[in-house]
Amino acid sequence: MIFVISFAGFIVAGILLYFFTYKAKGILRIRRLLETKEKYAVEIVGKKRLIVGGSDVLYSFDTALLNEKEALPHVNFGLNVGLGMQFILDTALENAESGDEIVLCLAYSLYYRPNNDIFAYEYYRMYDRKKLKCFSMQEQVYYLLANLKLNLKFVEKKFEISECGAYQNITMSDLAPSKNKPLRFPNHFEKTEAIRALDEFMRETRARNIKVWLTYPSTLGFDEYNRSSYIEDLKEYLEYNYLVIGTPNDYFVPLSEIANSVYHVNQLGQHNRTKQFLKEVTRKERMSS
Repeated sequence: MIFVISFAGFIVAGILLYFFTYKAKGILRIRRLLETKEKYAVEIVGKKRLIVGGSDVLYSFDTALLNEKEALPHVNFGLNVGLGMQFILDTALENAESGDEIVLCLAYSLYYRPNNDIFAYEYYRMYDRKKLKCFSMQEQVYYLLANLKLNLKFVEKKFEISECGAYQNITMSDLAPSKNKPLRFPNHFEKTEAIRALDEFMRETRARNIKVWLTYPSTLGFDEYNRSSYIEDLKEYLEYNYLVIGTPNDYFVPLSEIANSVYHVNQLGQHNRTKQFLKEVTRKERMSS
């Protein structure tokens, strides 16, 4: 009995020590990425365009090339889809000013996954614990243990990153066979907490004179997507409510343009998406002038 109590006390002490002191390498990496992007953004004088989303944005948009071709400075605010919609939108608002533009390129899962997701919990645990109140106690326990498990097997990948926040020279093309499969979408589209957060974000940006466009992520294409009612209903909802660039089909890419995930394009995929984006924004600028 004494042994059981002692062991339980040891486990509790270990969890508390983890909660208050452990610095997760994956979150430290996100923090470094964010600091790089914010440093570049704050030094821009005048209007700028932020391209915002998860890690797919990091891979897809060569903002250094955009800054060579476009008069408007660009910052790549791609982070990690596991942070959830709210964290990504809050970050965009914190770094945008009146007159700026934001392009939201949101991975599909951001629309239906929890608004405050697993890595947001870990980020707040490390850097802003008062924000943990957005999670229920049940969610906090779940995410604490889930992050502990992920941290035990985390292996950091090294990438070259531009001063304006984008990955560069993505030479890999090594998608594991286990990852070469279609994304799984909900059977039906519904207005989730994450979409309600997006609606609120749009109201806030309008009030602050920040123009926002939505677009779709580059991802490996599969025939199943042409039969997905979820993708079609999401497209209809976004186009009815917001300014949208392109359609989902415009950004389904072949395997030759994929790096290490169905959402991560390689150098060829990045070049093609960036060129396509240049054409799209040039066309929209001409239409609005």
